[in-house]
Amino acid sequence: MKVVKPTGLLLEAATILEPIRDEIVVIGALAVQVALDGRDVALTPTADVDAGVETEAVDRVVAHLEENGLQRSDVTHERSFTWVRGGLKVQLLRPFHPFPKGAASGLPTNSLVGELGNWRRLVSFNETRGYGRFWAATPAALIGLKEAAFGRTRPSGEPVDRDFSDVALILDKLQAEIVAELGSGTVMQGRVVRAARRFIQDDAAVAAAGRELVRTGHEETQLAAETSVRRIARDALRRLR
Repeated sequence: MKVVKPTGLLLEAATILEPIRDEIVVIGALAVQVALDGRDVALTPTADVDAGVETEAVDRVVAHLEENGLQRSDVTHERSFTWVRGGLKVQLLRPFHPFPKGAASGLPTNSLVGELGNWRRLVSFNETRGYGRFWAATPAALIGLKEAAFGRTRPSGEPVDRDFSDVALILDKLQAEIVAELGSGTVMQGRVVRAARRFIQDDAAVAAAGRELVRTGHEETQLAAETSVRRIARDALRRLR
């Protein structure tokens, strides 16, 4: 279980997600915030709750969201998988299914979503209470998800540099936790190793991570940021071998 300091978004998200906590796993920016909680890391604020859900549970999850006042987004490109209420935005993803029905047919797919049952942990706001409010992807799973998304762009065509910087920050701040989580010889270990290797072999990946680290104030210059990213990757690979 991961105990975190609740923020406004976490509290609002937990209120919505707790009744369906076993149906979904939080991924994306909010899960990164959870993973890095208490590590003194500045992250770009988010109002998005990205959640993986099994295909057969999509209609139940959507019904719950709509019963609690969330409505489909008015933004055309995200309407089929996004529900909003005020400043809260819940976006759903599902694993591949050859014949999705109902609301599931409009959701984007991600092959790793179906694996998250083995790579998730409960999130709690009170250590003494010992009760999890919702499930979030583990640090290793977040790296796998982010690495699979490397190179994606927003609808505007703008590249998503944050995927790269999130991986660098998680590898840097949670290295010991990731090593303990993975053990050896797992498919997820291979994904984490592949992500770290990208920062050794792929100059574009290093540059993307560096740009976001400078933009968010983690590093002062692009050169310093890229040097840091390569160091993080070397350290991670050494620990993961």
